[in-house]
Amino acid sequence: MKLMINILSFLLITSFAFGQTKSEIEISSLQYNTVELKSDYFPKEKRTIKIFLPKGYDTAKKYPVIYTLDGYSLFDLTAKYVEQLSKVTIENEYDVATDAIPKVIVVGIYHNNRNLETTPNFSKYPNGDETIYLEGSEKLKNFLFKDVIPYINSKYNTSGYNSIIGHSDTAHFVMCLPFQNNNPFNGIISLSLSGESESFKRKIEPYLTTNKKTNIFIGYGSKDFDFNEFAKHLKGKVFNDNLKISKFNANHNEMPAISLIQGIKFLFKEYRNIDDFYIESNRENFNIKEYLNLYQSKNKKAYGIETQIKEVDFYSLIQMSINTKNKKALNQILEYNSKVNGYPTQTHMLFLYYKEIGDFEKANYLANKILNSKDDFENRVLKACLESYYDFYINDIKNSEKAIAFFEQGKNKFKDNQIEFSYFIAKASIENNTRKRLGKSNLKYCLKNYKQNIYFREIDLKNLKRNKKLCTQPCKINCWF
Repeated sequence: MKLMINILSFLLITSFAFGQTKSEIEISSLQYNTVELKSDYFPKEKRTIKIFLPKGYDTAKKYPVIYTLDGYSLFDLTAKYVEQLSKVTIENEYDVATDAIPKVIVVGIYHNNRNLETTPNFSKYPNGDETIYLEGSEKLKNFLFKDVIPYINSKYNTSGYNSIIGHSDTAHFVMCLPFQNNNPFNGIISLSLSGESESFKRKIEPYLTTNKKTNIFIGYGSKDFDFNEFAKHLKGKVFNDNLKISKFNANHNEMPAISLIQGIKFLFKEYRNIDDFYIESNRENFNIKEYLNLYQSKNKKAYGIETQIKEVDFYSLIQMSINTKNKKALNQILEYNSKVNGYPTQTHMLFLYYKEIGDFEKANYLANKILNSKDDFENRVLKACLESYYDFYINDIKNSEKAIAFFEQGKNKFKDNQIEFSYFIAKASIENNTRKRLGKSNLKYCLKNYKQNIYFREIDLKNLKRNKKLCTQPCKINCWF
């Protein structure tokens, strides 16, 4: 009985929610090409496909392709999401790395008779194989394999990484593709997948568990009744790095808009993925140049595209090295950045890196190097970051004497910043109960010559003045010295 209800649900949704009629769809704001193909599999019909090319499409480059069924409802949505997810943002000639996926071609497949072409094979027999297409779906499969994909490959520079999207009954269609001979798809997004027969479960579950080739995203809605049972059955039972099953607070018709972004991102889960750095950088023979080559080859193998690590991600490797206290990796990355990339790291940044990683001897050397530098830019950086140096001497190496010596030298060097250096001398002295006369004189100087600055307020000076550590006699209210 439940099987019959599901079949009826498919037919109703097909007729009312996803009918392929242009009058129900808003006019697209996207720029795309519309092509009408002739096919031996649909001999009396013209088959419409729409093609969205990424901005800046370059005939010298190769591009992955996402094919989406249900073109009237999914093409425009998919293309817009792809456009946003792959958007490259350049600010002041710098790539700020807003792209979560590579540039992609999107192809929309428009159905002339959706019921005929995509109705699942809900077998009437206990051991029936639902992955065997009915006659209309077999024709659609052949149209995709033999007509659409060859056409796209002949007209555009494709990389060989093909993905396909389906929702509702087309979700069932795309989930059956891996069981077809010569399947050309490396990625699948299946939204609102129904398939509750035991025979379908027996066939799908082992495949999803052992699949090594295809990235598969299955999305289901908590309010998508009759179309979420199979995904709920799989979730928590089937595990694979190439599989992601996600739940969304959505009903049937909301599912594509709510879930598609996550699905598209999963298709390109290796793009800009540097998570393996934690493991690779801890290998005894780790080499940063080899790791960057591995990064390129990984994307080439996965998506057929040429790519180099972005500067933002390269600097993430530095932070990842610091997080794991991996001095060897950090030193290699900094040396590579200087010698190969041609970007010597600023002294202050080097100080921060070695401070964070715990190499205090090197950090102390760099602190004194920037203090004695005659470079105007380094001088300005130092004066803007005095708190970092105070924190290093007081909290990291816990040496107030070195802190005082550092800021006294700075006070003597930078005549226009007397008040800032005086404040840190007073603070180091008072809060650490050392060199009290020096602390007192510098605090008085700050109180007398106060002006607005980035490090302290007048209230901070008053609080410092009330610090009891300065007083060697029994304290009274408002007593100072």
